[in-house]
Amino acid sequence: MEDRTLHPSMKTVWVTYALALIAIGIGIWAYSAFANDQYPWLIAVPLVFLLIPIRMHVKRRLISMRLHDNHLTLESGFFSRTRRTVDMAKIQDVTVKQTLGQRMLGVGDLMLESAGESGAMGIRNMDSPRALADSIIAGSKRAAQARNSIDGKV
Repeated sequence: MEDRTLHPSMKTVWVTYALALIAIGIGIWAYSAFANDQYPWLIAVPLVFLLIPIRMHVKRRLISMRLHDNHLTLESGFFSRTRRTVDMAKIQDVTVKQTLGQRMLGVGDLMLESAGESGAMGIRNMDSPRALADSIIAGSKRAAQARNSIDGKV
């Protein structure tokens, strides 16, 4: 399996930015139409809508999934980082969940279950989640076959 590092999709972030800009535009229009310049600080209130996509954008960059050397590593966090590495041969189940909006954007949530006590882990809003799930399952099968062939030779 080739090494690759994946991050959640930017599609949902861009949609949220677009919705925030529309809300800001409506807020500016409402201010200019109804406030009559009485409270100039009110013009900044619609900018609060930008906090949501900015938060999503930063959060997206803080999550990564890396497929390498028959292992899958999921890292997340900013100040405190969590890194979870799972042997591909131990992945038992890969689930893709998609809402209607995610289906329209071609993204979805990927849930992985592995053998062991810590069980499931997931990553939200991945591009082409079905193809990614198929790739992980195929990698899991190859890793299990490689492990079995090594164990059989010893």
